[in-house]
Amino acid sequence: MKYIWIILLTGLVGFICIVGCSENKTPIDSVSHPEGWNTSGSDVFHGTKVLEVGYSSCKSCHGTDLQGGKTGIGCFECHQTYPHPKEWNYITDPNFHGTYIATHGGSLDYCKGCHGENLAGGRSGVSCYRCHTIGSLP
Repeated sequence: MKYIWIILLTGLVGFICIVGCSENKTPIDSVSHPEGWNTSGSDVFHGTKVLEVGYSSCKSCHGTDLQGGKTGIGCFECHQTYPHPKEWNYITDPNFHGTYIATHGGSLDYCKGCHGENLAGGRSGVSCYRCHTIGSLP
């Protein structure tokens, strides 16, 4: 009698699995980023999120070097200098931020997007005047 129940229960579970899995189901669309992700000023703007939590989670899709990974979309397609390379503050390194600024006409306009119009920190919270004196920047 015990084996009959086991056989019936196994058969029932198998039937449920076959019926449940045999339907042609349309998967739910996968959206990796919400609408407004690329819109500055949006509640879900990615720049704000990155400043809050960092960009480590970006690496799972965009690659550990943020050059594209499985998405094929690198962060540096839009962000030429952020996240800054580790050598960004080393004056003797080719990736030094002063070299970048000099090779781009000396303009700090790109910096102002994160560091603020007056370069006192802006959205990044990092003031250029932490290292530079007022008047020493173009």
